[in-house]
Amino acid sequence: MRKVILLFLLLGGCGYTTHFVSSSLGEGKIYVKPVANEVRITSEDRAYSDYNVYPVLLEKDLTNAIIDELQIRTSLKVVSSPDGAYTLECKIVNYKKEALRYTDIDEVNEQRLRLYVKVIVYDAEKNLIKEKEVVGEASYFFSGRLASSESEALNELIEDTAKRVVDILFQDW
Repeated sequence: MRKVILLFLLLGGCGYTTHFVSSSLGEGKIYVKPVANEVRITSEDRAYSDYNVYPVLLEKDLTNAIIDELQIRTSLKVVSSPDGAYTLECKIVNYKKEALRYTDIDEVNEQRLRLYVKVIVYDAEKNLIKEKEVVGEASYFFSGRLASSESEALNELIEDTAKRVVDILFQDW
């Protein structure tokens, strides 16, 4: 009996796949539109704060990370033209830095970066399939054995956000 169950589990697998499920997008081609920046840098909460500085070329790096994730995790072919392909459109709507921990002398010791992205997916006929907002996160310490730089955390943030964007394509809503 144990051998039958073991054989069933080995042959059946766990049901998880890194390819699109047929009820989601299916297989084919996908066009990744360059990520747009819709962050209002001159908004009041940013205008008077040095803490919320917007990283340079964030949208370019995110576009490249999304394409990399699609090529690694899906069976879709990334194409350079939207003709006859799904279209993935992403818009950065906010970027935030948040202090998480302070030292005894009230200096920031741990910080979290968050990237808010609106994801829109169209089919080959340009009909809206999905629209959702995702939030990528990364945190880092300024000192101690877990210390890292803000640029390393920014790279983690971009990778995390790209994974979450691709995960949207797997979800059936």
